[in-house]
Formats: sequence, structure tokens, C-alpha cells
Amino acid sequence: MTMTGVNELFLDTNTLIYATNSAAPLYQVANQFLQTTYAAGIQLTISTQILREYLATATRLSTQGVSFPQADILANLQLFQSRFRVVEDNLQVSTTLIGLFQNYNFAGKQVHDANIVATMQIYGVTHLLTQNVSDFNRFAGIITIVPLVGNTP
Repeated sequence: MTMTGVNELFLDTNTLIYATNSAAPLYQVANQFLQTTYAAGIQLTISTQILREYLATATRLSTQGVSFPQADILANLQLFQSRFRVVEDNLQVSTTLIGLFQNYNFAGKQVHDANIVATMQIYGVTHLLTQNVSDFNRFAGIITIVPLVGNTP
């Protein structure tokens, strides 16, 4: 899938982890994709949930011996906030999440993915960049899933 006609792209946490961790197997792909997309003028969007998930994942990786120093994590968070549209996780998002729960089959940790979809719906974002396509397949009728691997911006 090319990014023709896409004005805004919501970023899943895994794409940010890949793009900022030079030891990650998809580092080059993710980094290049985000740079090219940003340069093309496509609005890159994240939520406060994604910021929290990035912080949790990056700090967990740093305790597992992966090179993710605190200074790098903080610099990345600041970069995300300055370059990306950051949207709030609010009461409207929670209400939409409850509606999704009534209509789709998800449970446990899948609630976090459903919350991303609810956030996208509230803020009018239709395209999601993720490497975890299977986590979002159930929502393919209401969002467009853009797999990180196999696409060109």
C-alpha cells in the first residue's frame, strides 16, 4: 500500500520503538518510513497512551540489556512531542472504547489496542502504522491498517 492520498497517520508504539532503537531488526525500515512520511508532509499522530507505552517499553528494554539510555528515551519523547500531533486520551475516547467493546471481541491487553482505535475515531484519523497487524485486524472495517514492512510512503 502506498501512502497516496493519506494526510494523517497514527503511529503504534512498536513503530517508534523500532525507529529509535538501532539494535532493533526493523530499525532501518521504521526510521526511513517515518522520515520519508514526515518529509512528505503527512501528519504523524500519537496519543498520550502511545507516549506512556513508549516510555514503558523503552525502559523495560533498557533493563534487559538493550542499549536504551535514559537520556535517549527522554530525547525521543521530546522529539515525538515536537514533531508529531499528540492527542489526548479523554472521556470521549473512553466512551468510544466502550462502544467498541459492545461491538467487537476483545479482552485483557487487547483493550489497549482498542483504545488506540477509539482515539483514532475521536480525532478523525483513519490510517494506523503498525507492525502488529494481527492486533488490529478485527477493526479493519473501521480503520486502515498500514503494515510497517512491505509498504512505501
